[in-house]
Amino acid sequence: MNIVVTGASGALGRLVAEELLDRLTPDEIVLVTRRPENLREFQARGAEVRYGDFDDPATLAAAFTGGERLLLISTDAIGRRVPQHGAAIDAAIAAGVERVVFTSHVNPIFENPVGPVAHEAGETEELLHEADIDWTVLRFGSFAELQLSPAILAVQAGRLGTNCGRGRIVPVSRRDCADAAATVLTTDGHGQATYEITGPEGLTSADLAALFAELSGRTVRPTDIGDRTLGWMLTRFGTPKPVAQAIVNFGRAIREGYFDVIDPAFEQLCGRPPVPLRDVLAPVQAELTEAA
Repeated sequence: MNIVVTGASGALGRLVAEELLDRLTPDEIVLVTRRPENLREFQARGAEVRYGDFDDPATLAAAFTGGERLLLISTDAIGRRVPQHGAAIDAAIAAGVERVVFTSHVNPIFENPVGPVAHEAGETEELLHEADIDWTVLRFGSFAELQLSPAILAVQAGRLGTNCGRGRIVPVSRRDCADAAATVLTTDGHGQATYEITGPEGLTSADLAALFAELSGRTVRPTDIGDRTLGWMLTRFGTPKPVAQAIVNFGRAIREGYFDVIDPAFEQLCGRPPVPLRDVLAPVQAELTEAA
């Protein structure tokens, strides 16, 4: 079985590569990236590293040649991802790939306030449904690791200010996402399936504040902030307007329930429960303690 992983030099791609090396022989693994020099350690372990650029579709068919299953990791080029992903799907078909596994997003619909981050994922799912190729979709929740920076800021300020209201987020670790991807890539029976890969618990801002306080040993109070006020505060402190708006939209999506998805799919696929946010942050507890 030959497995191709796109975006292999990214944070998720590297974890998937590690998982695959635990399950397959190195000569069954092809890692595709725009920066092959960043994957020398995997090449040294026997995996094949190939150059491929989603903005240069001519490079992709050759990069995918010989692959039976392909992990299409969603790119970070917001606004250009649909044509990029479409080019990758076409290249996979041309290369004779049998199945594409795509890393999507919870609630990948146009109405989701996070905007293109979600609906471009949904549009890519539609491309797969219409393509002449087998497919599996993994809809990931918000990565748990992304909570570290807000945790540090909250500990430093003594408060967690958000526009999330009473909405819940369900953080899922990147390592669990990689485990789910590797499982689907290396086992049978996942054709035309869509899996919601989420963490084990929904957390409100109050829950997050309590957790950050527990890990740091400092009081952290949850504070509600309106959308306009949050956007103004972010830009006042130097956040570029597009980034500030993205943060506001993210909080609104949480408030309106778009991230409140808890699903048993991960445990059914991997045979163990997903890791809670506390366990993801515990190894970096020293950073929170120092921030206090």
